Amino acid sequence: MRTETATAQRPVDSSGSGDSGDRATNPAEPIPALVADADLIVTGTITDTTPADGAGDAYGPQTATIEVTATLKGDPAPDKLSITKPESSYFLVDAAHASGDRKARSGGVFVLRDGGDAPTLFGHVGVHDHEFAAQWFARALAGLPATLPPPTSDQLREWVAMADVIVFAAATGDAGSVETSTPRLDWAPTGTLEPIEALKGELPGPVAVTRGPQPAQPGGTWAFPVQQERTGVFFLDTSGQLTVINTAAPWDVSPVQVRQLLR
Repeated sequence: MRTETATAQRPVDSSGSGDSGDRATNPAEPIPALVADADLIVTGTITDTTPADGAGDAYGPQTATIEVTATLKGDPAPDKLSITKPESSYFLVDAAHASGDRKARSGGVFVLRDGGDAPTLFGHVGVHDHEFAAQWFARALAGLPATLPPPTSDQLREWVAMADVIVFAAATGDAGSVETSTPRLDWAPTGTLEPIEALKGELPGPVAVTRGPQPAQPGGTWAFPVQQERTGVFFLDTSGQLTVINTAAPWDVSPVQVRQLLR
């Protein structure tokens, strides 16, 4: 078990329902507003750009081709979609040459308006590749608040009563069981917990765990992040395979909340 202390990490919020977010996102453009104004929203990856990354003024106008994965709003887009990008604070790059530069956009959710010969990206970002973007857009398109609400006090009380073990831990996903991928992060229904503090019961670690059944809702609920760990409070059923019973994100729960309920 880790001996250092840590604080639960909440996902950054560029959805417009909070005051922090993706460093390249303008908080004055909440996702529900972008959804309302868009003529076409698709997900996919960029297969080529003109000019290419590094050629000329990358932040200036560009054209690009998207390999479309799904159309979220508007008439169904073709498998290959040509788009334009105006002068902006970011640049487009072929997914095969994607880098870690936060201003480089190679795929994700593309927010477009009809314009001229090809749809045009609009908004401060245009291409949303934050690891929670797909969930936020799915919820906004369904008329829900873009970000999932944290668990209620009643939910926490129910989990406290049901759980055999409650642990504040660092979680990482199993790279061999990825269920969703974004340009920035993959997510898996199974993972590993490295305990930081046991709040109820005991848990030697690190241990392999699986996520329990989740409610069906637009954008899904939560999963284990594969490329980076995230800390949170995990409520465990130990009667068989170690199962996390949380039905809302573990990183939206703080140890302080649970300690108060355990008194």
